[in-house]
Parts: sequence; structure tokens; C-alpha cells
Amino acid sequence: MKFFDYIRVAFQNLIRQKARTFLTVIAVVIGAVSVVIMLSLVLGARSVFVRQLESIGGLTLVSISGDASQSGGSDLFSNTGNQSSASKKVDDAALAAFKKRPHIVTVTPVGTIWANSMKLKGTNKENTQMDITALDPTAGVLAFPVVAGRPLNGSDMDKIVIGAHSLSVFGFTNPQDAIGKEVAFEFQGPTTDWEPDPPKPVPGSNGNANNNDQNQVREIDAEIVGVLPSGQNDRQDFITIGWARKLMTWKMWQPDNAAMQQANQESSRPGQLSQEPPPPIFKLVKTDVMAQRGYGSAMVKVDSTDNVKAVGDSLKKDGWGVTTAQDVLDGISKIFLALGIALGTIGGIALFVAAIGIINTMAMAIYERTREIGVMRACGATRATVRRLFTFEAALLGFLGGAIGLLVSYGLAKIGNVVADRVATSQNIPISGIITFPLWLVLGTIAFTTLIGWLAGLYPAFRAARLDPVEALRYE
Repeated sequence: MKFFDYIRVAFQNLIRQKARTFLTVIAVVIGAVSVVIMLSLVLGARSVFVRQLESIGGLTLVSISGDASQSGGSDLFSNTGNQSSASKKVDDAALAAFKKRPHIVTVTPVGTIWANSMKLKGTNKENTQMDITALDPTAGVLAFPVVAGRPLNGSDMDKIVIGAHSLSVFGFTNPQDAIGKEVAFEFQGPTTDWEPDPPKPVPGSNGNANNNDQNQVREIDAEIVGVLPSGQNDRQDFITIGWARKLMTWKMWQPDNAAMQQANQESSRPGQLSQEPPPPIFKLVKTDVMAQRGYGSAMVKVDSTDNVKAVGDSLKKDGWGVTTAQDVLDGISKIFLALGIALGTIGGIALFVAAIGIINTMAMAIYERTREIGVMRACGATRATVRRLFTFEAALLGFLGGAIGLLVSYGLAKIGNVVADRVATSQNIPISGIITFPLWLVLGTIAFTTLIGWLAGLYPAFRAARLDPVEALRYE
């Protein structure tokens, strides 16, 4: 018999018992749908994450911190704290050195400001779980798309681009409604360089009680100019590094010891009418916290994805903490791999049950067609012919189950993508096509279910081939 003859005869034998064939195929369909939908979800989620990184140019980004122990993190923005405990300091000198390294195109410092909360002015809505990140928008390192308003520019000093978390806390469902609204940062500590100078201490004071209270609480206003789409860094809001440096530069009146010493010397000269010490002399001192302690981290853009690893390895060798997009992808891939194994196991169990169903179906076929097998053998069919016929029938069951399972999975994926896209649009999440069907998954599913059917049919096929023709012809 030729190859297509086996397929034709196998199909004719299967449709003789339509109900049993249908139930067996349904079992394979359920298993195939379970595996395909679960794997396509995992693949789609990873694809969405990669697309989000690509949309901001994240695949060529390298995050640098002064703490080498922070290398290989799962977030490009995870190293934005202060560097008081770091072994290296990310300061302006370090930024200049980074720019001179091969393959690094541009650099931006990344820092945070220490605010207790951010309130929407004119309301009682307050965000206490924000992460106000500062960077240089003119560096062109990040290309954050905004769903409303505009991105930051280098001259923005009291402007902010908020993330999805702040948008939700402030009660906006339409991002456009947030544009132009004002928020107020609550600061606690010395007067900042963005604010007017504190009053000069009165004569006779020590300069601290009146003006340098470390616990004074006040508000600094900012205008919302843009809203970011929902994504991995929903809790982050962005301002310019220039404004952040003013907010993190403290102004305090302190005793001017040199001037006081000179005044004391002059008052103690012979011939002076009064020998009393002069009143304290104060000077306004500015402390640039970011210059003193360093930025939280730096973000550099590499000229090509092919050079990201080399740049990262070079920085690590010099003792810097480095996180690349590949580190992020590796971390996410491990999560997706574990999820895929767990979900694939569930689908595998369903396919195992389907394989048992195929074995049962083929075993029943042997009992029903024993005389037919005897006639075939009597007419000259070899054991190999009988064996191939039954394995083709079993493989055909697997093939039909896999093909129908793919069609069902594709339909469910279409519905799932429509629902997911609508939900994402309503939540300002720029994703689409979260369930994907790569060609290898389609071909692999059909091949796998066909293989399972073939393997499940081996035992019944060998059993049928071993039947004695004479005994088979006597079988009632």
C-alpha cells in the first residue's frame, strides 16, 4: 500500500465509528488548546515586554550605579537611590568619563527628589507612593511616548510628566484631563534653591532656630505637562535634572566665622570705644546635595545592541554596578520560562489523558475488526501492513485533534486579543496582540499531537499485527 492509501483507509475506518472518533478527537483538541493558549500567552507577554523596551529605545540602554552589587537587576530604573553607601560616586566627572568610552552615544544622570507626597491642588487627593525620577531630556537617551500632553524639554523647571499610578490616584480616567493641572510636592527640610532665600537671622540668634529648622514642611508647585502610558514603571513620575538639582540644593544661614573673627579683632584694638564682642555675622550657604553625594545612577545609550554587552562588561570591570536591557530580559525570561513550564505541564497532562483515549479507541477497534484483520492477513497483508494501518489511524486522530485545536485556539486568541486591547486602551496601556501564534508553534503543535497519536497507537498496532490469521477468522 502507498502512503496516501494508508491515509485513505485509516480515515474510512475512523468514520465507521463517528461518535467514538469524535470523543477521542475532542480529548486531543482540549489538550492541544490548553498547550497552545498557555504557550502563546507566555510568548505574547514576552513579546509585549520587548516591544515596550524597543519603544523607549531600551534595548540599547545601560544603567550605571556606584554599587557593583546592583549589577544585573530586573529594572533599568532600579538604581535611582542616593549613593551615600556606594563605593563609587556617579557625579559630573563620572558622566564626562562615561561619554568618552567607546560605543557610548549619550549620557544622562538619573536622580530622585525626596518629597513626602504629591497632592493634586484644589482636591484632597494625594499620592504618597510615587517615585519622582529626574533625568536630562535633552540627552535623547529615553524616548518615553506620552498618551497626553508633551514630553519634558530641557528648559522645564516646574513641570512634571506623571505615570499611570499618579493618574489613577488623582482620579483621572482621561489622561488629557490631567494636562495643565497643578500638583504640590510636600517637602520637609531646609529651604531649597528653587524657593526665595530664607529670612536672615535676627542679631543675637544662632542662625538655626529661626531659619534652618530641619523639620519645616512646605509645598512646591508643579504643572502636569504629560502623561505616560501604563507599563512596567507605573509609579514613576519624571522631572528634569536641572529642576531636581535646584530642589536638592539647600540654602541655610550659617555663622560666618571668618568675618566674625575679623570683627572681633577690630573690636579688640586699642582705642575702640566699646570692648563688647560684635553681634554674630551670618552668610547664606548653598549645599548641592547631588554634587556632594552623587546622582542615583546614570543612563547611557549605546550605538548598537551588538555592543551593549561589551560596554556593560567594561563598566563592570571598572567596579560600576551595571544593568542592561539584556539583564532585564533575562530576568523576565526566567519568569516566563517558569510560567510556561507550569502551564505546559497542565496541557501535557491533558494530552496524556488524550493519549490514553487513543489507546482505548484503537484497542476497541482491534476487537471489532478482528475478523477483518484475519481476512486481510489471509489475502496477503503482512504484519507490517496491519501495523502501519493502525498506527496511521492513531496518528490521524492526533493530527485531527491538533488541527482542530489550533483553529479553536486561534478563535479564542482573536477574542482574547480584542478584549485585552479594549481593556488596555481604557487603562492607557500601549499594548496589542498579547496572544501570538508564531509559525513554529503552529507546526510544532500539529507535529506533537500527531506524534502523540502515533506513539499511543503503537501498542494496539503491534497487538493487531500479532493476531493469528486463522484464529482471527474464527473470531465471532
